[in-house]
This record gives sequence, C-alpha cells and structure tokens, in this order.
Amino acid sequence: MLKALELIGFKSFADKTRFEFPEGITVVVGPNGSGKSNIVDAIKWVLGEQSVKSLRGKEMADVIFNGSGARRAMNCAETTLTFDNRDKRLPMEAEEVHVGRRVYRSGEGEYLINGQPSRLRDIRDLFAGTGVSTQAYSIIEQGKVDVLLQSSPRDRRLIFEEAAGISRFKAKKLDAIRRLERVEQNLLRLTDIIDEVDGRLRTVRSQASKARRYKEYTDRLQELRTQVGLTDWRRLTEQLEKFEKELDGLRQDVASTTAEAETAEVRIVEIETEVSAVEDELRQREAAVARIGERIAAAESAIHHERSRSEELVGEIERYRRQIGETADRADDLTGQLRNTADALSKAQLHHQQVAADVADGERRLTDVTTRFDHLREESETRRAALTEKLRDAGQLGKRISSAQAQVEALRAVQTRCEDTLAQLSDELEKANRQRADAQQELDRVTDDLANCDAQWTAQKDTLDSLANDRDDAQERLAELQSELAAARERASVLEELEQRQEGVAAGVKQVLLALQQDPTGPLTGIRGLVVDVLPVGVEMAGLVEIALAERAGYLVSESPERIAAWLETVAATEIQGRVGVVPLQREISDQRERGGDKQTDLTQQAGVLGRADRFVDADGEYVALAERLLGDTWMVESLEIAISLSRTYPQFNYVSRSGDLVTRDGALCLGRGGAPSGLVSRRSEVRALGSRIETLEATYAEQREQLDGIIGQMAAAQHELAESARQRDKLQEEVSLLRIKVRTAEERQTSIQLQETELREQAESARADSETAATALETARQSLQQVEQHLADLEARLSEDTDEIQELDRQRVEFGRSATLAKVELAKSEQQLDHLTVRMRQFEQHQAERQRAIEHAREQLESAQRRSEESQRRILASESEVAELYLEKESATGETAKLGVQREDLRRQRGELTVSSQQLRGQIRKQEERIHKQDLAAGEVRHQRETLAHRLREDYGIELAELEHEPTDEEQHEREVVEQEIADLRRKINNIGNVNLEALEELEQLENRFADLSTQHDDLREAKQSLERIIERINEDSRRLFIETLETVREHFRELFRKLFGGGQADILIEDDVDILESGLEIMARPPGKEPRSISLLSGGEKTLTCVALLLAIFRSRPSPFCVLDEVDAALDEANIERFIGVLQEFLAWTQFIVVTHSKKTMTSAGTLYGVTMQESGISKRVSVRFEDVTETGEILPTALENDANGEVDAAGESARDDDETQAA
Repeated sequence: MLKALELIGFKSFADKTRFEFPEGITVVVGPNGSGKSNIVDAIKWVLGEQSVKSLRGKEMADVIFNGSGARRAMNCAETTLTFDNRDKRLPMEAEEVHVGRRVYRSGEGEYLINGQPSRLRDIRDLFAGTGVSTQAYSIIEQGKVDVLLQSSPRDRRLIFEEAAGISRFKAKKLDAIRRLERVEQNLLRLTDIIDEVDGRLRTVRSQASKARRYKEYTDRLQELRTQVGLTDWRRLTEQLEKFEKELDGLRQDVASTTAEAETAEVRIVEIETEVSAVEDELRQREAAVARIGERIAAAESAIHHERSRSEELVGEIERYRRQIGETADRADDLTGQLRNTADALSKAQLHHQQVAADVADGERRLTDVTTRFDHLREESETRRAALTEKLRDAGQLGKRISSAQAQVEALRAVQTRCEDTLAQLSDELEKANRQRADAQQELDRVTDDLANCDAQWTAQKDTLDSLANDRDDAQERLAELQSELAAARERASVLEELEQRQEGVAAGVKQVLLALQQDPTGPLTGIRGLVVDVLPVGVEMAGLVEIALAERAGYLVSESPERIAAWLETVAATEIQGRVGVVPLQREISDQRERGGDKQTDLTQQAGVLGRADRFVDADGEYVALAERLLGDTWMVESLEIAISLSRTYPQFNYVSRSGDLVTRDGALCLGRGGAPSGLVSRRSEVRALGSRIETLEATYAEQREQLDGIIGQMAAAQHELAESARQRDKLQEEVSLLRIKVRTAEERQTSIQLQETELREQAESARADSETAATALETARQSLQQVEQHLADLEARLSEDTDEIQELDRQRVEFGRSATLAKVELAKSEQQLDHLTVRMRQFEQHQAERQRAIEHAREQLESAQRRSEESQRRILASESEVAELYLEKESATGETAKLGVQREDLRRQRGELTVSSQQLRGQIRKQEERIHKQDLAAGEVRHQRETLAHRLREDYGIELAELEHEPTDEEQHEREVVEQEIADLRRKINNIGNVNLEALEELEQLENRFADLSTQHDDLREAKQSLERIIERINEDSRRLFIETLETVREHFRELFRKLFGGGQADILIEDDVDILESGLEIMARPPGKEPRSISLLSGGEKTLTCVALLLAIFRSRPSPFCVLDEVDAALDEANIERFIGVLQEFLAWTQFIVVTHSKKTMTSAGTLYGVTMQESGISKRVSVRFEDVTETGEILPTALENDANGEVDAAGESARDDDETQAA
C-alpha cells in the first residue's frame, strides 16, 4: 500500500511537502494551474519514467523548481514514495520501503531504495509483477483514457502482461535472448577463429618441419665451419708471427741509422744556434752604431734649437723693459684723476644734506592737512549712511504699498477665477463619467475576445503536441532503420575488407593473382578468377554449395592451366608458398566414368532431395558447364539419413544434407556444421545479399525520412499558426491592459475633478478674507512713508555743508603733496650723484692698484728671461762637447761589426757540410721504412684475414676462435677437402629448403595450445547456447500459461463490471487469430445497452471512460494493484455516470487504494481524505487542508479555506480525516 509522498524542489513544489495516503480514496482538488498534476508526475518520476515529454518538459532538468518572482531557482529535485510492506508484497524484509529519486541541475541523478543508491533496473525489479509501473494500469492520467482504448492491440496487451505478472518473465526472456544472441555471435566468431587457427596450424606444421631440417643442417654447418676456421686461424697466426719477427729486425736498423742522422741534425742545430747568436750580436752592434748616429743628430738639433731660443729670449727681455716704462706713465695720470674726483664728492655731500631738510618740512605740513581731511570725511560718511538707511526704509514702504495694492487686486482676481473654474469643472466631471463608461464597455468586449483567443491557442497547442508525438514516433522508426542500415554497412565493410585481403584464399593462389595483376598480358593471361568469383550462389544455399566445393572454391579458373604450370616451373621454388589449385574453364571428357558420376541420373523425384548442387548456382554462359563439372556429381538432401540411404543406391554421387553433413561417393562421412575452412562461397553470397539488403533499407529510410519531413512541415505550419494565435493573444492582452489603464485613468480623473472643486471653493473664501487684511496694511504703510521723507530732507541739508569743507581741505592736501614730491625727487637726484662719485672714486683707486701690480709682474718676467738666456748658453756648450764624444764611439763600434761578419760566414759553411750528411742518412732511413711498410702490409693482410674469420664465426654462431684455439690433429689436416665438400653440400641443402620460419616451432606449440583452448571454449559456448534455449522455452511456457489464465479471469470480470457501469450491455476481449499467444494483440469490443456492437473509437467520451474504468477494475480484480492514480479521468462523465463510477470504486477499496485528481464535487463525496493544492505565492504550489464546503461546484477552493488553513483550523467531523500533521501546509 502507498503510504506517503514527499516532494522537495520538484516542479512547482519548492518547499518540502508531504502527502499522506491512508486506505480508501484520497482526492486532490485545486484550480487549474495550481500544480495538482505535478503530484502525478512526481509518482511517475520516482517509478522510473524516462520520457521527458510524458513529464511535460523539454529536458529532465525541467522537473527542478526553476524559481519565481520572490524565490531563487533550486539546484536539486527529490521525491520519495513510502510503501507499507508489512504484507511483504515487495521482495524486501523491511516493513516500510522508501523509494526515492534525485536529480541535479548539472544532469546527474540517482535512485534510492531505503536511502541506498540503486539502479533503475532495481526499481523495476522491485515492482515487477505488482502492477505498479509507469507503463501499466496503476497510473491513468488526464487525456490518456482514449490513448489506452485506441492504442494498437499489441500495445494494449502490455497491461495484461503486467496484470498476469509475466512482465518480469518477459524481461528475463529478453535478457536471455540477448545473451543467446551474444553466445551465437561469440560461437560464430569462435568458429571462424578456430577455422583460421586450424588453417594456420596446418601451415605452421609444414613450416615447423622445414625449420627442424634447417636447424639440423645449420647446426652441422656451424660445427664444420668452426673446425675449418680453427685450422685457418692457426695458419694465419703462424704467418703473422713470422712477419712480426722480420719487422723487429728492420725496425732496429732504422733506429741505428736514425740515431746517426739525429746526431748530425743536433750539430746542425747547434751551429744554427751559434750563427743565430753571432747574427744577434751583429745586429746589436749595427743597432748601436745607428743609435750613436741618432744621438749625434739629436745633439746637433738641440744645439740649433738652443741658439734659436737664446735669440728669442734677448728680444723678450727688451719687450719687458718697454712695458715697465709705459705702465709707470699711466699710473701717474690716474693719480691726478683721483684727486679731482675726491673734491667733487665733498661738494655733493653738502647739497644732499640741504635737500633732506626741505623734504622733512613738507611732509609734516602734508600730514596735518590729511588728518583734518580724514576726520571730516568720516563724519560725512556717517551722515550719508543714515540717509541711505532712511532711503531704504522709504523704498521698502513703497514696495509694501505696491505689494499690498497688487495683493488686493490679485485676491479679487482669484475669487473671480475660482468661480469661473468651478463652472468648467462641472462640465469636465460629466465628460469623465461618460469616458469611464465607454472604456469599461470596450474592456468587457476585448476580454471576451481574449477568452476566445485563449481557447483557440489551446486547441492549436494540442494539435502541435499531437504532431510532436507523431514526429517522435517517426524519428524512433528512422533511428531503428538507421541502426539496421549501419549494422548492414558495417558487416558489408568487414566482408569487403576480408575480400580485399583475399582471406581464405591459399597463399600460392594469392601470389599467382598478384603476378597476373602486375603483368595482365604475360604468361598468366586467360585466368578468369577464382571458382567462387564465376559461380555466384544465393545466401540460403551458400553454405551447402561451399561444402560441396570444399577447397575447390578457392581454385583458379583458367582457359589454359598448362600456361600456369609452365609459369610455375619457371619460377623459383622459394617464390611460391603452398600449393596452387587450378580448374580448366573447358574440358573434353570422353569417358563418362572419368567424370566421377553419372550426371544423367535424375534424383529430383526422390524423397528428401532438394536438387543437384550445380542447379543452385547462378552461372551463365560458358560457366554453366564449369558448374556442372564441379557440382554435377553432388546432390543436396534434407537430412543425413536420406544422404546415407541414397549413397547406397547411387554411390556415384556425393550428398550434402541441409544440416551440413557430407557423404562422399567413396562412403566417407564428414559430419557437423563446420562448413568449408575458407568460407569463400558463404562470404561472397552474404556480400551480395547485404548489397540488396542495404538498397532496400536505404529506400525505406528515404521513405521514412520523407514522412518525417512532412510531419516536420506540418509542425512548422502548426507552430506558425500557434505563433500567430500567441501574437493575437498578446495583442489582446495588451489591449486589455491598456483599457484597464484607461478605465483607471477615467476613475482617477473623476476623483481629481471632485477634489479640485473642493479646493477651489476653499481658495475663493480664503481670497476674500486675505483681501480685507491687505487693505488695512496698505493704509498703515502710507503713513509711515510720510515720516521717513521728512527725516530725509534734514539729512540732505547737513551733508551739503560737509561737502564744501571737504573740498577745500582736499585742495590743500593735493598742493602740499605736490611740493613734497618735488623735494623728494631732488633728494633722489642728490643721492644718485653722491653714489656716482663714490663709485668713480673706488674705480680710480682700483685702477691705480692694478697698474702697480702690472709693473711688478713685468719686472719678474724680465728677471726670468735673463736667467733662461744664461741657461741656454750653458746647454749649447754641453751639447757641442757630447757630439765630439759620440763621433769617437761610432768609429769603435763599426770595427767590431766587421769582425762578427767574418765569424758568421765560417759557421754557415760548417752547417752546409753537416746538412748534406744528414740528407744522405735520411734517404737511407726512408728506404728501410719502405721495406718495413711492405712487411707491415703483408702482416696486416694476414691479421685482417684472421680477424675477418673470427668476426664471421662470431657473427654467425657467437663463437670466439681465440678461446677455442688448440693444437691441430693429423685427422683435421687430412680431412680438409672432405669437410669443405660437406660444407658445400649443407649450404646447397639449406638453399633448397627455401624461406624458413624459424619461429614456426614456438608458434606451433602456441597454436596447438590455443587450438585446444578454443575447442574447449567452443564446447562451453554450445552448452551455454543449449542451456539458454531451454531457459527461453521454459519462460515461454510459463508466460503462455499465466497470460491465458489471467486473460480468462479479466474477461469474466470485464463483462461483469461493464454491465454494472452501463446498467446492461455486453463487452469482451478478443485475441488476434493465427498469432502466437505471446505476440498476439488484444481487441476490446463493447456494446452499451440499446446499441449495436461497435468499435471503441465510435463510443462517446463518457462511454469510453466507463469502458476504460471497467477494463482497469477487471484487471484490479484479477490481480489487484496496491494503488491506482486517476488524473481527472471523470472529466467526461456526467453526474449519473460519476455516481456509478464511485459505486464501483467502493467495491475495490478492500485491496486497492485510489488517489484521484478531480474537479468534480460529486467525486469528492467519496473521499476519505481530501487535499487542496493552491498557489498563494506566484509559481509555488502549496498543500492546504480543505473541507467539502470549502470547494465550489467547479473544484475551486474558497478563500475561507486558505484562511482556516493558515489559522490551523480543521473540522475533525468533516470530510477530511487527516491527523494533525496533515492539517499543516507543506
């Protein structure tokens, strides 16, 4: 039994909300759009609903609360169903089972069973066989009654399968079938692999045999080559030792001759050293002579320079003497000018003192007049300020008088204006009343148009949803076709790849075909291809024809096999791997017995004979005879027994049974489904069949695509119409809003006019009282103005007298100021003259001092020049003495230089004699070294031969000859020719073996082990396949039995309940004929009272609903579901039918609880528990407690119920039987 539902953040249920579901009928009511159906969506969602469209969304994240005007969006939605499991209906030990589902906005989600993460499969397994499923009868949503009754017969049987409890068997069967398909695929792949490994094993066995012989030959060859190599090593070693002894003697001779040559060369070096020393000393003597000459030239140059300098100093002394005389004369002139300037300075100081006294007297008189002037002016300013104040008072009084006059006039104008405005407002108020009435009338009309437009939009939306469902169905069909097409193309691609690699074709045949491809006009011309290429076979008989052909399917078909044989003889044996099978295109056979059978014998009429093998080949033209020659002696039969029986009667033929068994004409049997090793015929046939299959699928895909495009086009048109309706609706909504604003504006205008009338009356009364007060104030201001004007006259007379006196004092002040200014100018001139004379006096004194300093400096320069002249004379005398000494030293150095030249020539002669002797010795050494080089080359050749021998054996066999060296035996010496002959024979045998796979021995062992493992796996897979087939058969038997039993029970209940709901009539459930009971569809026939039997689609809405109820309740009675959710299924019923509907529901309350979402108050009367759902806050659904009387006839909840719920008031005696927790809002 369903105990409770808890929602957090699911769709419009933002807050945590809990619904308790006690036994009986629970009814959920609320206005449209309040979120009632979200409760049904939540139950479906928890039970594993995967269709976003079924949950009325575009993606799974749409189930998460998306926010509202006052609430933020949530990141997670969670829903939990609580089940009472005390009766252990669910396969769990817990007495209470909690099934939950959670999804996050990031797209992640999870299922929960009792708080533990689970899989969707676990959820479905938990409820399997209980009738609880999103696809079964436990949840019937609004508008799905027709879908249930009008669905296809095959789809309708799903409900009966769930009621029969075979849905879990069906799931297990589907799982077993998938496992069987995987086993068959694995078996097929494993068979291919075993065939491939078997073929490879045969190849590797042959290669391993060659590898063993090759290894024996190479081991013996290694032994003999090692023996020969040791003999050659010893011979070469002896030769090398002989050469090295001879080289040692030659090297000693070279060393002796080299010592003599080196002694001579050492003496040459010593002589060269002596020559070099003599030449160095000679160069030093010559350099000394040169330096002496340079010193003589430098001394003579210095003498000349000093003489010139002495003459210059004499002229300089004379110049200084003249300069001293001239400077003394200028100093005397400056002394006279200094005395004259001192007299003028004394006179200027006396004049300056007199002018300063005159300036002080003028400033004193100016100060006295200025003081009297300032005092009188201050008094005048005080009187003038008083006059200004009185004038300001007079102006203010004038303004007050003018203002009072204007105020009186304005107040009177206000009275007049208020009276005129009141008259106008009366007319405007009447006009506003008319405008409001017109706007309200227009608003009512547009509101009706908006309601009609909403209805049209809803109808178009339903049409678009229906087209969307059609589109989804078409897309699903298209996806299935695309999947089939992709699978076929993939399989074709794999087969074509095998064809391109020529998989299954013998290696020798591949090489022949490659040679033909490289040289189409060569000796291989005439090859038509493989037998399988020229003899196409249908896919049904390909396996049997392949068994009949066996390895001949991969033979070459040639016009002239002799050419191929001749070509093979010309090709080296190592170039062709394996054997090459060839079939002549045409062959003349004279003896019938040579053809392997009597092809004229016709066994077609024999029982169990399918036909002769060549007649299943689609050969044409010249290939018909080839097919008859290859397959004319083989017959296809139904079974092995028939083949054995016919082989006794007609032993000249081969026989192939339908199961793949082969009976040859020599009596041998080949049993089993293995088929031919290569699979060439089956593969080629499958390639051709897949080509046809792909073409058919592509055509069907194009057709389905065209249908989908048509639906999409209809959807586009429907979306366009829906958009037009939406735009029209938006336009009408905008008009409604504007008209409402217009109505409110008219109402506000009425209120405004009424307020204006009141205000104007108050203004008129206030203006009259203010006018009287302003007239009184005007008279008072006029009297004050007269007093102020009299005081102004007195002040103006006193100011006139003060002005005359101020003017006289100002004239005196200006005159005294001018006199003082002239005196100050004269004083400034006197000061300037005094300063000028003082500066000039200082300048003359400075110039006098400079003249004295110049005379002193000239005297010092004169004395210096005289001293330098005397010093220059002394240097001239010293330089002349030095030149004489240098000439004597030069003559002595020249004599020493001549002696050194004679010594150098003698040393050079000795060096020449020794050089000739050294060259003769070096020639002798070169001849000896040439002999050594020749001997060394011979030794190197021997050494190279020995190293080459050792390197070759080391590289070939990893043997170090130096480590194996030993004394040769007489037998080894005498058997050299025999050994070399044996080596030649071994090499020839190795070459004749051809290409050898040395890894074949190891690969052979691996392949044998792998073949054994694969064979074991093959046996295991066959056993698994047989086991799965037995399981599927047992499931089918159990499913047929349960389905038939349940169907018979439901039929009886359906007939009975139909008569109860309709008050008579007949109904039945029929099974499709000639169809397996596990795949057959179900038809529902109904005949209401007084009517003929007719199709369900022709019944009225109420009749369809009642028929659906009868069917569901019949299923409930046969296998009750723990609960059933009905979402407004009573919408199409009138009150009489609702009464019967409720009566039938009451009969099932003993074992089933109902959760009914409805607008019908008649249905509410049956409720044991009544919930209300509202949206008090925009966009957020809330559970409220309601009483029966709180709901209107149309299912709307009255405001009083919301107030009672908010106050916690619940009538314990009312229709709601919930406990205290249920009275609180979620």
